[in-house]
Amino acid sequence: MADCIFCKIIGGEVPAFKIYEDANFLAFLDVNPRTKGHALIIPKHHASTLLELPDNYVRGIFLVVKKVAGALTKTLGAKAFTIGSNNGELSGQAVQHLHIHVIPRYEQDKHHAGFEAAFPVDEEEKTRLNEIVSKIGRVESVTMESIPDKKEEPKGDAPKKKSGWKFLHTDSDG
Repeated sequence: MADCIFCKIIGGEVPAFKIYEDANFLAFLDVNPRTKGHALIIPKHHASTLLELPDNYVRGIFLVVKKVAGALTKTLGAKAFTIGSNNGELSGQAVQHLHIHVIPRYEQDKHHAGFEAAFPVDEEEKTRLNEIVSKIGRVESVTMESIPDKKEEPKGDAPKKKSGWKFLHTDSDG
């Protein structure tokens, strides 16, 4: 999209503090960080919300979220992390390009309560759970055939496969 700031970052028109990039996804530090290392993960395919993201990208973006969260906690000494994504204007989405926040959490954070503080329990809605589940019914199953049941490790002296993940680090560019 021509006027999308994230598409401009992907296209190199706008600088960013990139920490991960592959053919389909990009992760960079948020210029309005909530904590040290607050990062955004975006698909290079423009989609406004998760519901618009093609299914074949959904697994990939969450694998990148996991990799970035692991790198942030390991390298920055975070004790935990919060993952979030606003989808649609009513949810507070400011940039209309799907982005997932990874916010490292530290002992000294001012915002320890995370999700629970941002979204207090709606006591009235607690009384309607049976009504809601009857409206929704059962969501169609997801097939997991492409995901192995357990992680297979190389046997013996077999070399480990390279993951294909590429983290970027530069001292001077954004």
